[in-house]
Amino acid sequence: MEYLSFSTHATDRFERSAQWRSMTRVPQAELGDDREASIRGCDLGPVRLCAVAIGTHRLASDYEEAVPTGESLLKFLFIEEGQCHVEQDGCSVLLHAGDWSVIDKSRPFLISATAPTRQLALALPRRCIEGWTAESLAKTRSRSFLQGSAAVLHGSAATAVDAATHIGRRDRARLGEALAHLVSVVWCADSVIAGAGSQAARRRMVLDFIERHLGDRDLDVGRIARELGYSRRTLHKLFADNAVTLSRM
Repeated sequence: MEYLSFSTHATDRFERSAQWRSMTRVPQAELGDDREASIRGCDLGPVRLCAVAIGTHRLASDYEEAVPTGESLLKFLFIEEGQCHVEQDGCSVLLHAGDWSVIDKSRPFLISATAPTRQLALALPRRCIEGWTAESLAKTRSRSFLQGSAAVLHGSAATAVDAATHIGRRDRARLGEALAHLVSVVWCADSVIAGAGSQAARRRMVLDFIERHLGDRDLDVGRIARELGYSRRTLHKLFADNAVTLSRM
């Protein structure tokens, strides 16, 4: 795959699920509502990027997926809107908007969501990640990408998906190598520093969402909570120490 752009328009969820399995090659894919699902993806050297907008879903694999050389892949999953469950090796985490996690595609996994989400996925052979160990994978089940090196990685990957059709093959490969190096930087980042100030970063994310949707008549606390995967209480707590409450924005 050099570049992929696909949307399901089928009215039947079983047909949509079959289309999704065919296009993404996910062994088990169940799309559970009538929301249109779309995916845009590209290959940049060793890196594969996919931007996904999808409703209720359950995606699972019970066998190893590898690149042609037989190497195992790691998948970095960034949740941009909504929330998503990730299960692997007996570990289950709930990712909210602004969180990222890593899935070892050489082992069975399950990704599921009960409401619409927007996700960005980055997959690459684990040999490309400096400092990778199975032990470090267990520590990377859920982190924030709202600041630090993870914010740089997410921003770079999101921009690369949009720009890929305007980049030559040689430059795509070089860009992929740069992204792989950035993944290594994020992988080895100090977890204490990476988690510092996350409340302020999440406030900025909420404010950015409000700014993007100011013209929407249905913009209220309920919609913000629903779209970003937070509860109303969590949103109000984020702004509890601000002079202006979330409801007055």
